[in-house]
Amino acid sequence: MSSDSNVPSAMSNPGTVPYPLPTSSRGAERHRLDDMHQGIARYMKRITYAPLQNPSRILELGSGTGAWTIKAAETYPAAQVTAADMSPLPNDLNLPSNVTFKQMNFLESFPFKPESFDVVHMRFVMMHLPEPQEVVSRLASLIRPGGWLLLEEPNHTLLDANNDIGPGVRELYKGYHEHMRRQGVDPQIGMRIRTLLEDSKEFSEVNETVIPFYVNPKSTSDPDLQEVGQILKYSMDGVYIGIMEKVGPAAGISPEIMRAWREEVNDPSKDLRLDMHMTWSRKKQ
Repeated sequence: MSSDSNVPSAMSNPGTVPYPLPTSSRGAERHRLDDMHQGIARYMKRITYAPLQNPSRILELGSGTGAWTIKAAETYPAAQVTAADMSPLPNDLNLPSNVTFKQMNFLESFPFKPESFDVVHMRFVMMHLPEPQEVVSRLASLIRPGGWLLLEEPNHTLLDANNDIGPGVRELYKGYHEHMRRQGVDPQIGMRIRTLLEDSKEFSEVNETVIPFYVNPKSTSDPDLQEVGQILKYSMDGVYIGIMEKVGPAAGISPEIMRAWREEVNDPSKDLRLDMHMTWSRKKQ
């Protein structure tokens, strides 16, 4: 397998890249993921920007709580929708009859036949996987000619177009990014997704839109963006606390850094945002 020059290789030792948060099937992590899905869905008003036409087989890799999978199954009731994740789905879900689940490790070979899906979707997953160029090629192999790959990833840092980034925000992301890159993954993969897709030479078209998620409601007049920004703010807080508690000092996030970060993201004079890169790419015929 090829390696990506921006992160250390970990694919030669499958299963070594840790997901730094609690399981998605219960508790606060479940609520966090569900809220993020609902906020993004309300803003998009659809499950994807791709012009899907009656797909018959849909795969979601990294299904989390199953929220996107269920919506896809409801949107396309004639399709067979497969949810896959390293953790099981919540056991109290009322799954549509056209949904099946596969528990798997994404660092190992996919247990699916080549070119067996019309649509493959991943959101907030590539940032946890090493060798992203190789991952794109593996994903493309699952899609039939003319089918769609939907990758949706953040540039996991806070930006401000009008002000300097404060020391709290700067120090948190310095430590967090260093920790993630030591694991062989890229927390800022979102801004590279389009290039990775184009460099794969697998797709006849690569489309991207970047959604700015503002943590200050005054930064935008769009009520849906205001809502998803507030969801994102408390979601990020939960992520960083979870990493700090699970990983410890090696994560580069301390209680003092968290307090400074919170003070700055709640400062109404700042226009802090996280950019979400939404892509939809059609495989060559």
